[in-house]
Amino acid sequence: MSSATHILIAALAVGAFFLIVRLVRLKVLKAKYSILWLTVGSALAVISAVPQILDWTAEKLDIWYQPTLFLLLAIGFLLLLAMHFSYELSRMENRIRVLVEEIALLKEKLEKKD
Repeated sequence: MSSATHILIAALAVGAFFLIVRLVRLKVLKAKYSILWLTVGSALAVISAVPQILDWTAEKLDIWYQPTLFLLLAIGFLLLLAMHFSYELSRMENRIRVLVEEIALLKEKLEKKD
């Protein structure tokens, strides 16, 4: 990658950092999710500032074409992200089911009083 590309990626990482902090301050994004995105942004900033890290890692893993490692890491991250959101969705569905049952019981109690 050219130095202009590295500068662009670094600028995007810094912009994303400020956007994430702003979203957390506005309470649009929860802090637990911001940690994930700040970690990813930091990793991208480091890779853009020191591209030799990716080259060195690709060489140690015997990957001949360095962008392949980047794509492999991105796919792995997206799979982990999908797994995490599936977990959160399942947890929320269980909470909603319990709340609906509690509301139904409370509604029944109110109707019996009348």
